[in-house]
Amino acid sequence: MTTSVLDVKFEDALPRLTHIELFSDFSTEDEQSVSILRMVYEKFSLRTYERGETIITEGEKGEEFFILVEGHLQVLRKTPCDDVIAIADLDDTQHIFFGESALLGTDIRTATVQAKSRCRVLVMNGAEFLALCEKSPRLGFYAYKRIAARMQSSVKRANKDITVLYDALFREVESNA
Repeated sequence: MTTSVLDVKFEDALPRLTHIELFSDFSTEDEQSVSILRMVYEKFSLRTYERGETIITEGEKGEEFFILVEGHLQVLRKTPCDDVIAIADLDDTQHIFFGESALLGTDIRTATVQAKSRCRVLVMNGAEFLALCEKSPRLGFYAYKRIAARMQSSVKRANKDITVLYDALFREVESNA
């Protein structure tokens, strides 16, 4: 179910937006920041997912970015053997956003996100976000800087995980030799 985000007053949503990592460079005290965040806010729609519903599916194309407003969700990934494993349980107290790669262009989803309880999420199309960034280069600069930092952190974690797995495999092979 999709409804207008305008069912929630901007003034009530503003502090939550500034707690989202993507928008944390903006301040509720700065008039220009508030103006930019109002433009962003007006492009969101509010969508509700019931317990067990899938919000995004691993492997599918994605064009939308999400902010969890209310509820509890789970992030799932497929293993190479097609087993599904839970990699994270997240809730609205954590200021969660996901699907941010869609802000860079159409993206292939790297995980499935499923509602563990009734969830309400703010949703924005990546193309609409890009249009906002063209109107407000400040928004684009700070948002893309945050996305780049998040992706850099993911790459570092992945590289560390690969090293740990390689080391474990090497030790296993060595001990069996």
